[in-house]
Parts: sequence; structure tokens; C-alpha cells
Amino acid sequence: MARWRTGRIGLLLLPLLLLGACSGAQPLPPRPGPAPARTSVSTPTAKAAVSSGASTVQRDLTVGGVQRSYLAVGVSGKQGLPLVIVLHGRGVTAQQESVRTGFLTYADSGLADFVYPQGTYESWNDAHGCCGKAGASGIDDLGFVTQLVGDATRFFGSNPKHVYLVGYSNGARLAFEEVCGNPSLFAAFATYGALPPTSCPTGPPMRVLIGGGTNDTLMHSEGSVTTTLTRWRERDGCTSASTTAHTGPLTMTTWAACRDRSAVVYAAYSGIGHHWPTVEPTPEPFTTPVGSEAAAATVMWDFLVSHSA
Repeated sequence: MARWRTGRIGLLLLPLLLLGACSGAQPLPPRPGPAPARTSVSTPTAKAAVSSGASTVQRDLTVGGVQRSYLAVGVSGKQGLPLVIVLHGRGVTAQQESVRTGFLTYADSGLADFVYPQGTYESWNDAHGCCGKAGASGIDDLGFVTQLVGDATRFFGSNPKHVYLVGYSNGARLAFEEVCGNPSLFAAFATYGALPPTSCPTGPPMRVLIGGGTNDTLMHSEGSVTTTLTRWRERDGCTSASTTAHTGPLTMTTWAACRDRSAVVYAAYSGIGHHWPTVEPTPEPFTTPVGSEAAAATVMWDFLVSHSA
């Protein structure tokens, strides 16, 4: 527990250490509405990244007797916006992921609210033997994500039909498991750098974008991309018809003729390994610049909002 407290203190300092700058924006005040159930503490914290329009509040939850936290990033006074939950990769903090992934521009513009949960010892338990100390300790991360969806929805005043999930690497594995177990919570989800740890049970169609580098040996060691796409197309009742678009190193294959307006998209980045595609070079770990149109944040955002429920 002492190590976890130390990690939380480090979370408050990371934006300054990594970026060397901060915004003068004030902490986001709680929005009107009923107090969120099962929330133990709600305290302001440092900004997740340099920005001009959005502020960050850290919210603490108790799940299974364990205190957990997440960053809630949004513009004060706006309700009913899309809510996007971003699960970080292994070995980084929620703050680092907020900088690395590049979604904050949409929060600054008041287009969506974003949530960055913090994994235990910077890892997630996907319930299938992975990963890090979270997996070894049997941390209830599925329960954590499920609970924070409700808490964040109430806090932001979000439309529950416009809740989306994003995961990178270890976070992507957890995203697959969370969606398979609780498909009604999300309108769509997007992953990068991982494949599902197990087959998803039969359920309602689910809009999904699966992304990864063609040279990502870690991702491809987890299974077959072709098999994963085939299973999701079968789940969504898609026909074999598809369209293909190219942008820089990105090739996007889309199956849109699916049941209930769902869709399956494969975003393949040619020649890229286990790195998150960014707009421009960044000092954040495991990133590679691909330009604004091919950046993972751009592609995922366009997919998620175009397939709102």
C-alpha cells in the first residue's frame, strides 16, 4: 500500500517532469447532479497535460476494498458529451497515457470528456494471467472499469448511450474483456497493440476498431489478426464486403454491412512495431510519428463518434 501511495504522489508530478509546463486552467468543479455512489474521495489534482480548455480532477473509488483512482478530464459546464475511457499500456501512468495518446485536443475543444484510469503498479489484470503485478495479485480491474463508467457518467452528466472505450497494449487486452463482459455499457470501442485474450461470448453486435503495427511481434504473438477479425465480423453479422483506404503508413479495412449499424475496422500500420502512432515526434515512450490524418487518436476518434448509438 505504501508503494501505491508513493505512485499517486508521483502521478501529480509527472506532467511537470515530462512536459516542463502547465496550464493556468482551474480544476474542473463537480457538475450538478446526484453524488456518485461508491465514491470515497473526489479531489482536484494537477493537469493531465498542457491544455487551454480542459481541466483535470482525480476521482478515487473503492473496489473490492482496494482504493483506485482515475483522471476525469473535461470542460466545465458541458453535459451530455461523449465519454471516452482510455486504458493505458503497461509501465506508464494515467497522466503519461493522456499525453501520449493525443486525445486531449478533443477535451480542450469541448467535444468530449475523457477518463484515464490508473492501473495497479502501472498494469492491468485481464483475468487470463496477464499482466504484471495486477495480474499476479488478481486485482479486480474488470470491476474497476465497470464501476468507474457509472461514476464518471454521473460526474460528467454523460449520455450513457455515448460511452466509448479505448485500450493500448495491456489496456487493450482489458478493453476486450470488459466489452465482452459488459457490452451494454459501450457504444463502440477501439484497441491498439493487442488481440483478445479469449474468444468473446455470443452477444449483441459491437462496433470495434482493432489497430496495430504490421511489425508488432508482441501483438502477433498473442494470436491471429485474421482470426480475430473473422470472429468479430461473425459476431456482428457482417457480410464479406469491405472497403479499403490508405493514409501514409495506415491501411484501414472496414466492414460496414453489419447488423444493427455495427462495424468492424482493421487499422494496420505498415512497418510499425509496438508503438502508438502520433501526429508528430514526442518524448513519450513507445510512440512513432505518422502525421495528423493517420494518428491513432484521429482515426479512433473519427470511428467512435461516427458510430454513436
